[in-house]
Amino acid sequence: MHFVLTYDLSATGERRAEIERQIDDVLHPYRHTRHLTTFYIIHVDTRQQWVDIRNQLQNLARSISEIFHFIMSPTMSGGVYDGFLITTEWEDINSITNLDQSNVH
Repeated sequence: MHFVLTYDLSATGERRAEIERQIDDVLHPYRHTRHLTTFYIIHVDTRQQWVDIRNQLQNLARSISEIFHFIMSPTMSGGVYDGFLITTEWEDINSITNLDQSNVH
């Protein structure tokens, strides 16, 4: 399964970089990709992992004085994304969105 995450963050400069490192720390245990400024595709094995990520990001949002709003899609299996990126970026995206199908025999 995978889901998408996108956010708005009012911080700038070094403070923004610091908060984005905290976001990366939340996502680090999971296979993910980011090819747009604040748009991630994240692989999870269970719905509980999605809940855990949501809870950690909500805690982060509550703990900082800057505005940090985010949206997480429901988990999904398969699917095809479309847009305008370079080929290697699509390969990275497809490798994550197809992880759940690689276990199907």
